[in-house]
Amino acid sequence: MRIDVRKYLFVGLEKERFFQEAQEAGIIQFIDQHERTANEVPSEIQRLHAAIKVMRGLPVVEQEESEAFHKTDSLVDEVLELQNTLERLEEERRVLRQEIVRVETFGDFSLKDKEFIERESSRFIQFFYAKNSVEHNLDDEKDCVYVGSAHGLDYYISISKERRTYKGLVEMQIERPLGALQKRQTEVQEELRQAESRLKALAKWNDFFHAALIDKMNQHNLHMAQGYVSLVVDEKVFSIEGWVPEHKMEHLADLLSRHAVHAEEVAIEEEDRVPTFLDNKGYSRIGEDLVHVYDTPSISDRDPSLWVLCSFAVFFALILNDAGYGLLFFLSALFLRKKFSSAEGAGKRAIRLFTILSVSCIVWGTLSNSFFGMQLGIDSSLRSMSAVQWVAETKAEYHLAAKDDVWQEWVVKFPQVEKAQNGREFLTLAASEKNGVVSYDALNKFQDNVMLELALLIGVIHIALSLIRYLDRSWAGAGWVIFMVGGYLYFPSMLNASSMSQYILGISSETATEVGLQLTGIGVGAAVLLALFQDKAAGAGEILNIIQVFSDVLSYLRLYALGLAGSMMSATFNEMGASMTPVLGIMVILVGHTINIILSIMGGVIHGLRLNFLEWYHYSFEGGGKMHSPLELIKVK
Repeated sequence: MRIDVRKYLFVGLEKERFFQEAQEAGIIQFIDQHERTANEVPSEIQRLHAAIKVMRGLPVVEQEESEAFHKTDSLVDEVLELQNTLERLEEERRVLRQEIVRVETFGDFSLKDKEFIERESSRFIQFFYAKNSVEHNLDDEKDCVYVGSAHGLDYYISISKERRTYKGLVEMQIERPLGALQKRQTEVQEELRQAESRLKALAKWNDFFHAALIDKMNQHNLHMAQGYVSLVVDEKVFSIEGWVPEHKMEHLADLLSRHAVHAEEVAIEEEDRVPTFLDNKGYSRIGEDLVHVYDTPSISDRDPSLWVLCSFAVFFALILNDAGYGLLFFLSALFLRKKFSSAEGAGKRAIRLFTILSVSCIVWGTLSNSFFGMQLGIDSSLRSMSAVQWVAETKAEYHLAAKDDVWQEWVVKFPQVEKAQNGREFLTLAASEKNGVVSYDALNKFQDNVMLELALLIGVIHIALSLIRYLDRSWAGAGWVIFMVGGYLYFPSMLNASSMSQYILGISSETATEVGLQLTGIGVGAAVLLALFQDKAAGAGEILNIIQVFSDVLSYLRLYALGLAGSMMSATFNEMGASMTPVLGIMVILVGHTINIILSIMGGVIHGLRLNFLEWYHYSFEGGGKMHSPLELIKVK
């Protein structure tokens, strides 16, 4: 839930003690009265953070317990110096390897001997190379000798009275011969080994570095907050403003009682950017993590945390659309809960969110009769738990009783349907067989229709809830709720389709069409009139929102489309695997389902959150807030 904050002016003595205990209390966000830009993090903290990054790549060893933070800087310097040494040596080793490859064809020799020969013989010794894929006509060049080939290159040495160039050959400069390079390579390897050994010996200070970082960050934050004050009366009295949540008043009174500091609530000015304080626990805290993915609620927003969590779980399950995948997720969640049983904070909440999503996938996958994309017989006991199956049978009962165009269309395709006595027989008889596999065409078609309509119905309900949440702020929302209900009843008639309102609620097609059309008109009119009453002339533009509302509802079709795509992919991989040899088939099925799971998770997360953050937030979220950030002690969670 969101809790209002109050603005206080603090005046008093004992600045050092007051700020230290205020940091321990962690309830006041002090305001920088000087409006300075954020100070750069001190170099010592940056260096300590860099050292911790180095530590992450080291083996896990038993940690040294110490609180002697005075030796932190010397240890950090040693770690960073060793890391720089390792990076320098790694680069030198890379260069040496390349240089050895470049000159190894010429073998080992002494540069001093080369210079002696050149000086005494008045000859020039040169080295060349060329691509061996190109022919080189050097028959007439008696002073150019072929040495060997390696790595796609031909190597030559020239001994001549003057410096020469040869067509197609590139001269090489050898600054260090092969022997010197190999010797230095051995030295570098040993220096690397020693540096790595010294660095690994420092891995025992990893926890100490983290504790030191927290200590330095706490000191830095305290120093920053103390710098916000204004000093008066010969700089003996300080004054500073701060934000305090309403439910922390008792803590504030207790803090003030121990110091010569007076606090007075002051008016919030228009230019003040009031922070948002969210106080959530349990499932709402998990939802708050999701809310922060997109934006922070403003001080006028109602906390959407629990709404977002519930909606996200539903949307994720609809997009995954498979109880088998949900079962895999649930087993993974149980493993994570056991593996990280001591996890706290964000880690624990992430595991709980994963568990919630896995359960929602199992529930919806069971209701939609989807399990690893397998085709189940219409009489399977698993189908008895399927809500989608029940709706499809109810739809078939409706068309069978009405003997309408839909029923006649299926009779033309499958004449045996005319003998059906109930919805289940209708769906059973409207079946075809291909390659020994029975396909229940009517059942599949009706289930697709149900899923599509369900996606739109969820969109209507979801957006209606968003409008109702802020109905006291936007009266026009009542009109748009009526408009959406009317549209849901009316639009099936435009498509000559049946709706769940007809075959489940028992509303006749004529009544649904007539009432739906009336509600659509009443809803638009009510939205405009209510907007005019509330916003005067500015409310006339409310009529333009008809397109926005309509498109937002249609956006929920992505739930149907993504769920259908995942189901088709899993079924396709199953068919491909079944047509192959057992070993190859199992590999295809495993790889295929792995790919489908990854894509489904991506779609579930992206679109599951998107429907909340764009379509739903559009009617009940302002955003742009800034979280309440009190001066507090950073602690290891």
